[in-house]
Amino acid sequence: MESIFDWLEPTEAGLFDVSDGTDRLRDVLRIHRAGERPDLDGCVAAIIGVLDRRGSLDGAQTDRAAEWVRGKLYDLTTMDRWAPVADLGNIAAGPTEADTRAALDVVCQELMARDIVPLVIGGSQVLTVPMYAAYARQERPINVVSVDAGLDFGGNPQEVDGRNWLNALILPEGGHLFDFTQLGHQRYLADGDTIQLMEKMHFDVVRLGRLRGDLPSAEPMLRDADLVSFDLGAVRTADHPASPTSRPNGLTGEEFCQLARYAGYSDRLSAVGFFEHDPSKDGDGRGGQLVAEAVWCFLEGVMNRIGDHPRGTTEDYLQYRVVLEDDDHEVVFYKSPRSDRWWMDIPTPGAGNRKGRLLLVPCTYADYQAAATGQLPDRWWRTQQKLA
Repeated sequence: MESIFDWLEPTEAGLFDVSDGTDRLRDVLRIHRAGERPDLDGCVAAIIGVLDRRGSLDGAQTDRAAEWVRGKLYDLTTMDRWAPVADLGNIAAGPTEADTRAALDVVCQELMARDIVPLVIGGSQVLTVPMYAAYARQERPINVVSVDAGLDFGGNPQEVDGRNWLNALILPEGGHLFDFTQLGHQRYLADGDTIQLMEKMHFDVVRLGRLRGDLPSAEPMLRDADLVSFDLGAVRTADHPASPTSRPNGLTGEEFCQLARYAGYSDRLSAVGFFEHDPSKDGDGRGGQLVAEAVWCFLEGVMNRIGDHPRGTTEDYLQYRVVLEDDDHEVVFYKSPRSDRWWMDIPTPGAGNRKGRLLLVPCTYADYQAAATGQLPDRWWRTQQKLA
């Protein structure tokens, strides 16, 4: 496993030399220092900085984000539950963008092979592409969630950057993307044709107003994700002034951190990235503090994972069957007695008489209530359409 460090540089020494108290993250993280490589055995997550700004809007200095955020993150206290977390240092900017992306791809692959969640900080959201590519060897359907103020799709398909990185996920035929969810877009920043394309592909595109009106509804979407990509531009400028573009509207800092915690709490999620933070616009450090707190919330979610995703058997789960007479459908719901979280069973092709493989999709109690009143849940319908 030591070969992974061939791609990584140590963090800056000044970040961890002095502690302002006890039980700070700098005291418990396994940090890659000059001449000292951390032990990865038992780690549940690993922080990776990317020192490459290419692909960011107007040359924003997103390559400085990782060290800037670390300066805030290391000062935060540890959470109530703790499992080993490594800070592997940084991936330096390669001679070309392709070199940087290849390095991130390899690092993510090696970590995921050891059930360690890569937590990437810095650079453009285009770095979601090599993180997604790291799943290719797993040869299974992958679900991706993006938290962003816009929809980064379109433009020149031959050039992939932070403005159109979704091209690399959605356009290739024969890829392993099964589901994509966009959270928090602002309609005046998202092209209508792109939204229609997403809906035609049965992807869920959740507008900012809808998300803010019912933030807990995002939890099942994040629970079903393998990879989550956070663009700091989704947060309003008042709470995060360090985005390449200034925006008066967006998620609040509290909402952003709650989404990060939902993501960490997901048993399925195996990679996450925080992108588009520009320290050159962060004079008072407020933006970096928010990113650090979002990373903390994500890790707290990881520490509190219950591991109750009903894989293979639903024997210990409470089962609820709802018959929709008008649509001639039966929707089967499962509730975890350990966490009170809900799933619904989606019939797979060829699964006649419900004897086929279970495809359990996370949902909410509200979805069960809707079905009980005769309404087919949107999430059930979209998933079934993708399988048809």
